Amino acid sequence: MLLTSYSVSAAFALLLSLAIWQFEPFKKPSRITCYQRIDTLSPTNDSFTCIQASDRSGQVLHLFNHSGYSDSNGLEAWDMNAGYVIPGLWDGHGHVLQYGEMLSGVKLYGAESVDAIRTRIKEYQKKNPTHGGKARWIRGIGWDQMYFGGIMPIAVPILPVGNEQLSQDPELSGLYIMLDRVDGHCVWVSEPVLNLLPAPFPEIPGGEVITNPGVGVFCDNAMDPVFSAWPRPGRDEKIGFLEDAMKSLHSVGIVGIHDAGVLPADVEMLNDLADAGRLTLRFYAMLECPVRNTICGSKVRMVHREDGKLSVRSVKLFAGMCSVGCGITCAKPTKDMTDGALGSWGAALLSPYSDRPNATGTMLIEEEDLYSIAKGWDNLGYQVNIHAIGDRANRAAITAFENILKLFCPRSSYHEACSLRELQGEKRFRIEHAQIISPEDQERLVNMGIIPSIQPTHATSDMAYALARIGPERLTRSAYRMKSFYDAGLPVILGSDFPVEPPSPFAGIYAAMTRRSPGGGSSENDTCPECGWYPEEKITLQEALGGFGVNVAWGGFMDDKGVGELKVGGWADWIVLDKDIWAVGEEGIRDVKVLETWVAGKRVWAADERSVRPGSWWRRAWQRGILGE
Repeated sequence: MLLTSYSVSAAFALLLSLAIWQFEPFKKPSRITCYQRIDTLSPTNDSFTCIQASDRSGQVLHLFNHSGYSDSNGLEAWDMNAGYVIPGLWDGHGHVLQYGEMLSGVKLYGAESVDAIRTRIKEYQKKNPTHGGKARWIRGIGWDQMYFGGIMPIAVPILPVGNEQLSQDPELSGLYIMLDRVDGHCVWVSEPVLNLLPAPFPEIPGGEVITNPGVGVFCDNAMDPVFSAWPRPGRDEKIGFLEDAMKSLHSVGIVGIHDAGVLPADVEMLNDLADAGRLTLRFYAMLECPVRNTICGSKVRMVHREDGKLSVRSVKLFAGMCSVGCGITCAKPTKDMTDGALGSWGAALLSPYSDRPNATGTMLIEEEDLYSIAKGWDNLGYQVNIHAIGDRANRAAITAFENILKLFCPRSSYHEACSLRELQGEKRFRIEHAQIISPEDQERLVNMGIIPSIQPTHATSDMAYALARIGPERLTRSAYRMKSFYDAGLPVILGSDFPVEPPSPFAGIYAAMTRRSPGGGSSENDTCPECGWYPEEKITLQEALGGFGVNVAWGGFMDDKGVGELKVGGWADWIVLDKDIWAVGEEGIRDVKVLETWVAGKRVWAADERSVRPGSWWRRAWQRGILGE
């Protein structure tokens, strides 16, 4: 075909325009967005009114005040919005897939009787009539036997215990139901599920089948056969869970997550979604092996994406077992799990429970094996994170880390040339939960700089029964430390452990600042309820924001990315609040609402689309110059 001079000219013009577009000065304009105030939370704590971010690199290009800034560079028109900006918040310990699944399941939090639980299940089943069959079970989370007398529920009426079973209700008797305890360490199943399990049920190390008052609840490692029988969701369903979870997490200001338990198969799914541009949440994933507390490094590859959407360089291990009901486990991080939960007498203690003198909880793994597995993961180059709640489990975790560090510093007396704390600064070993630690082990933790990853709302949830469980001396000297660790110079990571607790960072900030329940503002301090529960462990707003920001960055090897602060060259992740977080006071923290969430310079969530358009109020304010210089 002959080319006309017109077609040649058109083709040349097209090529020239493409070349010009690729040339940096002519690239797509970056975005400038202005607000009432932007708090950078930088070391100098600077504040501005405008932020310029690159749509391509996802980085902050410029922070400035609107007055005196010239828009002579041909940049995109400014967006002018009401609201107060702080850096995007991270949750230091959560479970995204499980959270997404539970968003579509039965919510049992706060149910005060088995009757109330059955009512919620029936209401759910009416709305989801395809759930409850053998191919798709009814799933739920949030029950707590402490609401109904401390007696564990059962599946079938083996003993005359009134209404403590699912099969008694004719509307539920034929349904396949699996309900997670509030802490995730036990599951309660219906009779059809029970019939799928081996009989007699085998004795499983690190697990417990509750037999009093009857069978139906399985804890810790004893949950494994139940999960083996459960028809697991497929990839498409998991992606749906992820999308629901990301939207919900963005709505409370979360831009990134240390996901405490990602299976090898799910790592590839997350990476594929990141490749496709479908991950709006940043993931720092703790690898969890399909068989808990093993080494499965050959089944997964480390991932460290340049766009910051996925990092897999850690592993989660488990140190202790449960005796009467327990929890959820944790890619570079791995998470090892040592023990169960306090509420179900599963946390492994050095001395018996105060309200159950014949029980000390159970270790999920022997101390020597924990060290061996942790060392194996460290040899592979993974950061090791160990789940530990009770003081025995925490001692095992601290000892395992100490022995690994000593391999690189084999001296009985250390000096500047060989410091365990300096080595720990490279390894960044973590203890997930770190709830009950004996005073002598607290000293070891501090001396080595081991990172405690704490959930402030666990303290306010546990305060109703913690005194009964462990008594006044352990509670006063060993349990639920926060301020003590901050003052000792540890980079305390804060999170929620969602779906065990609601994911809002502001609930966690409130609990950390006040030591009171975010739900009702109450505490178990009889002499001064408004003072909070063990108020000496309160932390400041600045410290709490650091726990959901810069400390999370340190614990995830992201301290060079601007996580937890806004700075030029750092990740352009920020959230817009409806109130000035510095002016609302302690009680006002609970009422702060997120208006917008931005990740990598793109708005990923907005409370109301109208709120993200330039408004006449904003323009008038701008013109009057009331937004500051």
